[in-house]
Amino acid sequence: MPAYLDIETEGQKADEGGVVAVGIWLRRPEIRLCLTKEQEKSALQWLARQLEEVDLLVTWFGSGFDLPFLMARASLLNVSLRSLRQIRHLDLCEWCRKNLLLSRYSLEHVAKFFGYRRRVPFQGADMSALIKQARRGDKRAADWIKEHCLEDLTLLRKIYRRLSKSLEL
Repeated sequence: MPAYLDIETEGQKADEGGVVAVGIWLRRPEIRLCLTKEQEKSALQWLARQLEEVDLLVTWFGSGFDLPFLMARASLLNVSLRSLRQIRHLDLCEWCRKNLLLSRYSLEHVAKFFGYRRRVPFQGADMSALIKQARRGDKRAADWIKEHCLEDLTLLRKIYRRLSKSLEL
């Protein structure tokens, strides 16, 4: 079964911060918020269980960011994500770079090219402030983090399905 994966993080590198949200879409989208190391470890363990059913993992720049970040954090937190390395992986960003001649290859730009738009405008720079607010107990900030992850999963899934129909990925 194919699955779509996205993460939200506290930093650009795994030694600068942790995973703040893990989102996976198998039958339906599920997001785990991680505002503490304990929640992060629990979310990574949950992800490992979810991956047992997956035969194709679709990400956006997952080979350059999501997967190495997850592997580093899992190693730090002593969580086995061995299955993550065994599943067939399609990095849709890299696929688009190799096969579509576009001016930019961000998820947002490629989604816009295909006519898909975010419901909630969001900038990556907003994440740091939202994380701080969520850690102070701001439920709205926590919901925004989860909503952003869900929108990334939704756009990823739409692009994959669009390309699958026209190009038989």
